[in-house]
Amino acid sequence: MGYTALFVVCAVWLILLLLGLLVVRRELSILQDRVAVSGNAPADGLAVGAVAPPFPGLRDNDVVMFFFGDCEPCHEVATEVARSADPAGFACVVSDGTMPGSAEGFRRILHADSRALIGAEGAAVRERYKVHSGPFGVAVSGGLVVAKGVLRYADDIEQLYHAAYGPARVSPAPTSAQASAGQASAGG
Repeated sequence: MGYTALFVVCAVWLILLLLGLLVVRRELSILQDRVAVSGNAPADGLAVGAVAPPFPGLRDNDVVMFFFGDCEPCHEVATEVARSADPAGFACVVSDGTMPGSAEGFRRILHADSRALIGAEGAAVRERYKVHSGPFGVAVSGGLVVAKGVLRYADDIEQLYHAAYGPARVSPAPTSAQASAGQASAGG
């Protein structure tokens, strides 16, 4: 009876080891798929190098930003766009998200010079640009998508702006006090 019990214990351990290996293999496969999908380029939006669909209100060189009216990170990024030195350099596509009518209220966050595409017009742009998340940005230069990405920081906005327009700065415009201080230090 001693050998039978030893054989059963070994068989149980072998089965448990095989099940463990199957679980580890599955987890590694899932991890590998996630890494392959994430890569450097986000899956959302048109591929870099694709022709940007033309729409009224969009330019051959442009930064197209995608927002949802009920999205807090979208509000934060839109505030940065409004504070930028060139708010007219951005086309802001705003959708309602989960709250009907939230896109119209979002317009108050944007600078008066920003171009806002809301409603059916914005939905058509979002669909043709294949963007389903926000805040998301697409840089277009010469009618081609040259950069894209999820927007988290002011630097993300500036990188897209540089990709579309070149090296001009898009940082917030200096206040009158900062401008006066700069002139005083330059003069002295």
